[in-house]
Amino acid sequence: MELTLETISAILLIVAALCVAGAYICLGTMRRAAAPDMRSDSDNDADDALPSLTVIVYSEAGDDAIVECVDTIMQQDYPDLQVVVVTRATASHTEMLAGRFADMPGVYVTFIPPASHNLSERKLAITIGMKAARGEVVLTTASNIRPQSDQWLRRMMAPFANPGTELVLGFSRMDFNELSGPWRWYRQFDTMLTASQWIGYARAGKPYRGDAFNLAFRRDTFFAHKGYASNIYLHYGDDDLFVHEIADASNTRIVIDDAIVTTFWGHVADRVWDTRKSRYMFTARWLPRAPFARYGAMSMMNWTALAAATAAAIVGAPLLWPAIGAPLIWLALQAAFIADYRILASKLLAVRLWWAIPPFLLAHPFVTLFFRIINRSLRKSNYTWQR
Repeated sequence: MELTLETISAILLIVAALCVAGAYICLGTMRRAAAPDMRSDSDNDADDALPSLTVIVYSEAGDDAIVECVDTIMQQDYPDLQVVVVTRATASHTEMLAGRFADMPGVYVTFIPPASHNLSERKLAITIGMKAARGEVVLTTASNIRPQSDQWLRRMMAPFANPGTELVLGFSRMDFNELSGPWRWYRQFDTMLTASQWIGYARAGKPYRGDAFNLAFRRDTFFAHKGYASNIYLHYGDDDLFVHEIADASNTRIVIDDAIVTTFWGHVADRVWDTRKSRYMFTARWLPRAPFARYGAMSMMNWTALAAATAAAIVGAPLLWPAIGAPLIWLALQAAFIADYRILASKLLAVRLWWAIPPFLLAHPFVTLFFRIINRSLRKSNYTWQR
């Protein structure tokens, strides 16, 4: 059989179509992440069914920001609530801050010394907060959060009505409003892509990480697993390595609807985002490879589909059907991705990007590689003995 240019063009179009189909299958994780929360029959948000709760707020912010955050949390519609504030300050300053909550018996203020070295300050703060906690369940967050509604805590705690639930994964969205330029939108795109990975896998019964600013677990579970003992040598890992260690399909729930908190970082949001991406990339080496391989395969098939479709149109010229079929095949994948992304963004309270999604998706593997290279020299700083 003679291999004509028309035959080669047809083969290339078939390759492009197969890659589009494969990439669409990989997008199933995003569609799963965007699905409504599955509520169990055991979920119960009645006052007498909800567990006692301690919210641990670790803060390096100013006193006014802490007071505003605590006021917001105490206004939540929740029957048995304690707030433990762990601040990075001196004992005398902590005592002054505690005085501002004198009329709030449910608020306890403690501190970690500013001179703490060779340890993870966040893990130390949460561990200190755990010792002061009196609630059956603990939720960790930060002082720069604002909840979606006054039902946030009630929604997060409802799954704990089931005695078998030990861990509830929530979500926090970063506010990018004070940033500008294309990187603002790319950071949001990358955040949504990452969120779709761990939320989608959690919904599939394979939880491997959570969100440090909206993460709830039973107090007894924390101490039964000796807290962060298994990764005490790392500055981070409190919401991925810790979750991966204790979470499974039977003891973990994911709660998104009406339970999202927004974190505000102001003009340093870009630096905070860079730091968080760097540390998640570092701790990913101890996590399951499947979620990352799935999205890597999706990027590869997206690029292969584009290359094969472009080659088919060129090789098949001047025939009309390759010139029409090639862009239609690749654009079908982009349309599917745009639709799935916008549904997820709407659910996670993010901007519903449109035209920027195809170029961002093509750029994603290269930006990730560039980010990995420039952060290579900083990897040692993730270990507690480095600072």
